[in-house]
Amino acid sequence: MASMTCWQWHEASQYLEFQQNKKIKFSKTCVSDRLAPATVFLKSNGALQNLYLDETVFGTIDNFFAQVGKKLNSITFDYVDLTDKQFCCIMKELKNLTELTITNCSPLFMAGQFLENSSDREIIGDAMANIHTLSLKSNQYLSDAILLRLASLIIELRKIDMSECHIAYHSAIQRRFYPEELANNPSESILTFKFLLELIILHSRTLKSIILSKTLIGAPALTALASVKNLELTEVVSLDLSGCQGVTDACIDCIMENLNSIKRLNVSGCNKLTNRSSIQISRIQTLEFVNISQCCGIISDGITEGFGSKLNKNLKELYMTHMDVGEDSLIYCVKNLPNLRVVDFSNCANGVTDSVVQAIVNNLRLLRKLSLENCILVTDVSITGIKLKTNTSSENPSRTSSTMDMFHNGMMKISLRSRAEEEIVQDAERKRQMLALYELQLFEDEGSLKDSMSIDQIKGLQSLNLKGCNKITDVSLKYGLKLLELRKLFLSNCQQISLVGLNALVKNCPSIEELDLSDCYNINDKTVESITCNLKRLKVLNISGCTQLTDHSLDSILSLSIFRCRCICTDIESRLSSLSSLRTINMDRSGNIDNVEIFRLKRRMDY
Repeated sequence: MASMTCWQWHEASQYLEFQQNKKIKFSKTCVSDRLAPATVFLKSNGALQNLYLDETVFGTIDNFFAQVGKKLNSITFDYVDLTDKQFCCIMKELKNLTELTITNCSPLFMAGQFLENSSDREIIGDAMANIHTLSLKSNQYLSDAILLRLASLIIELRKIDMSECHIAYHSAIQRRFYPEELANNPSESILTFKFLLELIILHSRTLKSIILSKTLIGAPALTALASVKNLELTEVVSLDLSGCQGVTDACIDCIMENLNSIKRLNVSGCNKLTNRSSIQISRIQTLEFVNISQCCGIISDGITEGFGSKLNKNLKELYMTHMDVGEDSLIYCVKNLPNLRVVDFSNCANGVTDSVVQAIVNNLRLLRKLSLENCILVTDVSITGIKLKTNTSSENPSRTSSTMDMFHNGMMKISLRSRAEEEIVQDAERKRQMLALYELQLFEDEGSLKDSMSIDQIKGLQSLNLKGCNKITDVSLKYGLKLLELRKLFLSNCQQISLVGLNALVKNCPSIEELDLSDCYNINDKTVESITCNLKRLKVLNISGCTQLTDHSLDSILSLSIFRCRCICTDIESRLSSLSSLRTINMDRSGNIDNVEIFRLKRRMDY
């Protein structure tokens, strides 16, 4: 964004160090020499070094890749409808490519004949020779034959990512597909650990990173890896073991003893880890990133005796979701990790309370991302820092008594409501009382609020996730969220927010680019109008399940999700086709829009 400010900033952004970290993403579009956005880059003099292709299709692409491919260092194909011929046509132009990522590209591997012809391998041989990072994650049709064809073209492989691939580790399966007479002939039907291990052995001298997360890797495979000569990863800085059920406390002990330079550790979903592992992980002072989410064996004592027992200024990111931990352990944890930039306590329903959020506000002033999804005990008190008065000034006793009567009114009545109905009524009453008491306190003693710890004390907060925190009301939006740098805000299922709170939000948080209001039943057309008129940087708005919306709520935004919005009119084709900036529209489960109309809309928006 800074490069668009003036020519001096633009020239500064062209330095090599900045360009190396700059990635251009083409999403849900057609890449063609005759169509934008490719035509824009054909006219540009800027050097394109990192290209990300997401759900794209291809037209004529000879000129585009011939021009941008000269300096391209990395390319990613993600959910791309790609053929062998197109892949070879693209790769032959990328002479300086060092990183290749192919993710979820089923059509490319489905036939099993990818790079079967020697002529195809010769065409892309020069481009593949310089590659040192190969990622083939989430490709279900990958086979031993395809893997070896790709790897045979690479001279020095330093990193390989095979996460979420269907790798057969069991020896019985390997014997079935590879009897003795076919032991050296790679199959085009299955991907086995046998040939993956051969690949690792081949590049063991240069290989520094192997990612096998979310696969069925077990003890025999790990033992085989450990026995590979020259494969000594003592300088590993990042280790991802997420979802590996064979990881135990002994594995963490081994990591602690041997990996002295490790900075990132992900053991999410490793259910065999206990409090002992939590304590050991907290003692690794070099760590900057830790993910222990869904480790059901780690409970409050492990957090308290681990991260909550000793000051650690190195840790920058902490992910602890879906865990059964208590309030006190989280508070101790937050107080001892003052330099955290990212905190994710999502779905810790019993542990995350207003006291925990206040501890975060008080201690983590460098925080950039906070996620408290489905933490149902979080209320307006922690977001705004409100300290409600029990006694007001004696100069106005009538006002005091009326305020107290508001709390005690109806206490002796017997309710015939269901539990769910009672909670809805109580939440609405709490919201009304909070608004009234806040304004009363503000009017009587404005100076008392200066010392309160509202979440706006975290000046640099850029992303806030409060999905499912149904006790959050307009009070938080009006008096708590005053964050000038906030870019992403998620308020899905916060059913007590309305136009009152969002009118204040759009003025207090002008930098919001992504806003999620799905299933917020009080959102109406006036609310959406206020959002689109005031949030000038808004790119993504999710209003799914907002049943009060009609077609008048549609405006110029890049991404729009309107499924389960029953009042959107059937003449949606003419309404949406005029939105020139719209790139993505989600209309799942829209029963009032037929397929013919959707196809017509797609055709008009594509052209």
